[in-house]
Amino acid sequence: MPQPGIKTPHDGLSTKSKTQLLDETLQRVNDVAQLVGGEWLDAGIPPSAFNPADAEQRAAWDWGPCDNKATTGQYSVAVWQNADPSSVFDPDALSARVRANWEGQGYSVRQIGPTAQDDTRYRSIIVDLPHSAGMFFSASTKILSISASGECIKWD
Repeated sequence: MPQPGIKTPHDGLSTKSKTQLLDETLQRVNDVAQLVGGEWLDAGIPPSAFNPADAEQRAAWDWGPCDNKATTGQYSVAVWQNADPSSVFDPDALSARVRANWEGQGYSVRQIGPTAQDDTRYRSIIVDLPHSAGMFFSASTKILSISASGECIKWD
């Protein structure tokens, strides 16, 4: 949950453990996946159905440097979903649902760039969170994606 008065994403390092940060990052992605529904896939080769409780998947999520300092690290989790070949997604409705959910939790949501005017109708929204964390949702008629970056901590 957002903390009152915290508005800037680059406000120092988190004091949470790597396990706590992975749990939070996976939960943020899973919350959106559950809200939208459908089968979400991870970035594995071949992709697997997203399951935040799966021990193998948990061990495979990316831990890498934060943008702000080379001595800091954070988790990055990204999942995607393709439209069924016989149908298309409604990016307007899905983006509105995710936006309303995030705003209902007290987050400030911003849209990245103008909405595409072509057949894909691509759009994306983002939330900046404390300690360089963030959430990202994108939707088009053919593909959906969710990603989250965990809070930054000192690299151990």
